[in-house]
Amino acid sequence: MPDVFISYSAKDENLAQFVRSHLVAQELDVFLASISLNTGEHWTPQIIESLRASEWVFLLASKNALASPNVQQEIGGAIFGKKKLVPIMWDVQPSDLPRWVGDYQGLVLTGATMENINIQVSQLAANVKASKVKGQLVAGAVFAGLLFLLAK
Repeated sequence: MPDVFISYSAKDENLAQFVRSHLVAQELDVFLASISLNTGEHWTPQIIESLRASEWVFLLASKNALASPNVQQEIGGAIFGKKKLVPIMWDVQPSDLPRWVGDYQGLVLTGATMENINIQVSQLAANVKASKVKGQLVAGAVFAGLLFLLAK
């Protein structure tokens, strides 16, 4: 089950690979279509299932992505699925985002230095990892409580 689903335009593959590499370095499971889908695989069901299973969705918000019908569908699914949606803007400003995406706090990388981009993406990865650990602790506590109740 992926921790993060990256929604992006295929024209922004380099940025998608960059973000994915930072997340993987933090030991997170990431769905990135170009890597996660196997040759010959029916990709629509895989994308839907990965989106459904992910807690976080990173929208690589660019002019290309905002013009992509596939990205629009993925973001609609993320919003209706109540995912933690993070727009990562690099060639657009927050005011360029559609209203339904602009309501989510994101990262603005427009004009940022490579060092600053590395820092921001690494901090975002750390937030995802902290959320994942918290979820595992809660699940462990529930499981321990069930075991305690069953032992009585």
